[in-house]
Amino acid sequence: MTLNDRPYALLALLTLLLSACHSPAPKPAAPVTDACELLTPAEIGGVLGVSIDPGRHIPASSKVMCGWTQTGQTGEAATKLMLNFANPSYFQKEKTASGNVTVTPVSGIGDEAFYVTSEFGTSLFVRKGDTAIGFTIRDKSLPKNDVMAKERELGLKAAQRL
Repeated sequence: MTLNDRPYALLALLTLLLSACHSPAPKPAAPVTDACELLTPAEIGGVLGVSIDPGRHIPASSKVMCGWTQTGQTGEAATKLMLNFANPSYFQKEKTASGNVTVTPVSGIGDEAFYVTSEFGTSLFVRKGDTAIGFTIRDKSLPKNDVMAKERELGLKAAQRL
Protein backbone atom coordinates (compact mmCIF):
# COMPACT_ATOMS: atom_id res chain seq x y z
CA MET A 1 0.00 0.00 0.00
CA THR A 2 1.36 3.38 -0.92
CA LEU A 3 0.92 6.60 0.97
CA ASN A 4 -1.66 7.68 -1.63
CA ASP A 5 -3.78 4.55 -1.02
CA ARG A 6 -4.12 5.13 2.75
CA PRO A 7 -7.06 7.59 2.67
CA TYR A 8 -9.01 5.18 0.46
CA ALA A 9 -8.24 2.22 2.70
CA LEU A 10 -9.22 4.24 5.77
CA LEU A 11 -12.47 5.31 4.09
CA ALA A 12 -13.23 1.69 3.14
CA LEU A 13 -12.57 0.52 6.71
CA LEU A 14 -14.75 3.29 8.16
CA THR A 15 -17.58 2.44 5.75
CA LEU A 16 -17.34 -1.23 6.71
CA LEU A 17 -17.43 -0.40 10.44
CA LEU A 18 -20.40 1.93 10.05
CA SER A 19 -22.36 -0.62 8.04
CA ALA A 20 -21.67 -3.29 10.66
CA CYS A 21 -23.00 -0.98 13.41
CA HIS A 22 -26.18 -0.17 11.53
CA SER A 23 -28.98 -2.51 12.49
CA PRO A 24 -31.93 -3.00 10.14
CA ALA A 25 -35.22 -1.32 10.98
CA PRO A 26 -37.39 -3.48 13.23
CA LYS A 27 -40.07 -5.43 11.46
CA PRO A 28 -43.62 -4.50 12.38
CA ALA A 29 -45.22 -6.90 14.81
CA ALA A 30 -47.46 -9.51 13.26
CA PRO A 31 -51.16 -8.87 13.82
CA VAL A 32 -52.59 -10.64 16.85
CA THR A 33 -55.02 -13.44 15.97
CA ASP A 34 -55.74 -14.75 19.47
CA ALA A 35 -58.54 -12.80 21.18
CA CYS A 36 -56.95 -13.31 24.61
CA GLU A 37 -53.74 -11.65 23.40
CA LEU A 38 -55.32 -8.43 22.11
CA LEU A 39 -55.50 -6.92 25.60
CA THR A 40 -53.75 -7.75 28.85
CA PRO A 41 -55.45 -8.05 32.24
CA ALA A 42 -53.35 -5.08 33.41
CA GLU A 43 -54.56 -2.91 30.50
CA ILE A 44 -58.18 -3.89 31.08
CA GLY A 45 -57.92 -3.45 34.85
CA GLY A 46 -56.26 -0.06 34.40
CA VAL A 47 -59.17 1.18 32.30
CA LEU A 48 -61.91 -0.45 34.39
CA GLY A 49 -60.35 0.37 37.76
CA VAL A 50 -60.53 -3.19 39.08
CA SER A 51 -58.20 -6.18 39.18
CA ILE A 52 -58.83 -8.53 36.23
CA ASP A 53 -58.11 -12.25 35.94
CA PRO A 54 -56.33 -13.64 32.86
CA GLY A 55 -58.54 -14.05 29.80
CA ARG A 56 -60.21 -17.36 29.00
CA HIS A 57 -61.07 -18.58 25.52
CA ILE A 58 -64.76 -19.21 24.90
CA PRO A 59 -65.00 -22.05 24.02
CA ALA A 60 -61.65 -23.21 25.34
CA SER A 61 -60.78 -24.82 21.98
CA SER A 62 -61.13 -21.55 20.00
CA LYS A 63 -59.01 -18.39 19.90
CA VAL A 64 -61.79 -16.27 18.37
CA MET A 65 -63.45 -15.16 21.62
CA CYS A 66 -62.05 -14.25 25.03
CA GLY A 67 -63.59 -13.24 28.34
CA TRP A 68 -61.94 -11.46 31.26
CA THR A 69 -63.56 -11.23 34.70
CA GLN A 70 -62.95 -9.10 37.76
CA THR A 71 -60.72 -10.92 40.23
CA GLY A 72 -62.64 -12.47 43.14
CA GLN A 73 -66.10 -11.74 41.71
CA THR A 74 -68.65 -13.99 40.04
CA GLY A 75 -72.02 -13.69 38.36
CA GLU A 76 -73.74 -10.36 37.78
CA ALA A 77 -71.62 -8.58 40.41
CA ALA A 78 -68.42 -9.10 38.40
CA THR A 79 -67.13 -6.56 35.91
CA LYS A 80 -66.45 -8.41 32.65
CA LEU A 81 -65.05 -7.80 29.21
CA MET A 82 -65.96 -10.02 26.28
CA LEU A 83 -64.01 -9.68 23.01
CA ASN A 84 -64.36 -11.61 19.80
CA PHE A 85 -63.12 -11.50 16.25
CA ALA A 86 -65.88 -10.80 13.75
CA ASN A 87 -65.84 -11.65 10.05
CA PRO A 88 -66.39 -8.73 7.62
CA SER A 89 -70.00 -9.69 6.82
CA TYR A 90 -70.95 -9.77 10.51
CA PHE A 91 -69.24 -6.40 11.00
CA GLN A 92 -71.34 -4.94 8.15
CA LYS A 93 -74.51 -6.53 9.52
CA GLU A 94 -73.96 -4.91 12.93
CA LYS A 95 -73.14 -1.60 11.27
CA THR A 96 -76.53 -1.54 9.57
CA ALA A 97 -78.59 -2.89 12.49
CA SER A 98 -82.01 -1.36 12.97
CA GLY A 99 -85.05 -1.64 15.21
CA ASN A 100 -84.39 -1.20 18.91
CA VAL A 101 -80.70 -0.74 18.21
CA THR A 102 -78.74 2.49 17.85
CA VAL A 103 -75.55 2.50 15.77
CA THR A 104 -73.16 5.37 16.51
CA PRO A 105 -70.03 5.88 14.37
CA VAL A 106 -66.76 6.43 16.23
CA SER A 107 -63.77 8.20 14.68
CA GLY A 108 -60.10 7.64 15.36
CA ILE A 109 -60.14 3.89 16.07
CA GLY A 110 -58.79 1.54 13.41
CA ASP A 111 -60.12 2.08 9.89
CA GLU A 112 -63.73 2.11 11.04
CA ALA A 113 -65.53 1.78 14.35
CA PHE A 114 -69.02 2.12 15.79
CA TYR A 115 -71.04 1.47 18.91
CA VAL A 116 -74.15 -0.68 18.90
CA THR A 117 -76.47 0.18 21.78
CA SER A 118 -79.59 -1.74 22.77
CA GLU A 119 -81.55 -2.53 25.91
CA PHE A 120 -78.87 -5.14 26.67
CA GLY A 121 -75.97 -2.66 26.72
CA THR A 122 -73.34 -1.24 24.42
CA SER A 123 -70.74 -2.95 22.25
CA LEU A 124 -67.90 -1.43 20.29
CA PHE A 125 -66.98 -2.84 16.88
CA VAL A 126 -63.62 -1.99 15.31
CA ARG A 127 -62.28 -2.83 11.86
CA LYS A 128 -58.67 -2.50 10.75
CA GLY A 129 -58.00 -3.78 7.25
CA ASP A 130 -59.81 -7.08 6.82
CA THR A 131 -59.90 -7.82 10.55
CA ALA A 132 -62.75 -6.84 12.83
CA ILE A 133 -63.44 -7.23 16.53
CA GLY A 134 -66.41 -6.58 18.74
CA PHE A 135 -66.36 -6.22 22.48
CA THR A 136 -68.54 -5.38 25.42
CA ILE A 137 -67.93 -4.26 28.97
CA ARG A 138 -70.43 -5.58 31.49
CA ASP A 139 -70.55 -3.43 34.61
CA LYS A 140 -74.01 -2.59 35.93
CA SER A 141 -72.59 0.13 38.20
CA LEU A 142 -71.40 2.27 35.26
CA PRO A 143 -73.57 4.68 33.29
CA LYS A 144 -73.75 4.02 29.52
CA ASN A 145 -71.50 6.99 28.66
CA ASP A 146 -68.78 5.73 31.02
CA VAL A 147 -68.99 2.25 29.49
CA MET A 148 -68.64 3.76 26.01
CA ALA A 149 -65.61 5.85 27.05
CA LYS A 150 -63.91 2.79 28.56
CA GLU A 151 -64.72 0.69 25.48
CA ARG A 152 -63.19 3.42 23.32
CA GLU A 153 -60.00 3.45 25.39
CA LEU A 154 -59.68 -0.34 25.15
CA GLY A 155 -60.61 -0.22 21.45
CA LEU A 156 -57.69 2.11 20.75
CA LYS A 157 -55.30 -0.32 22.46
CA ALA A 158 -56.71 -3.38 20.68
CA ALA A 159 -56.74 -1.73 17.25
CA GLN A 160 -52.97 -1.16 17.47
CA ARG A 161 -52.48 -4.93 17.56
CA LEU A 162 -54.78 -5.87 14.68
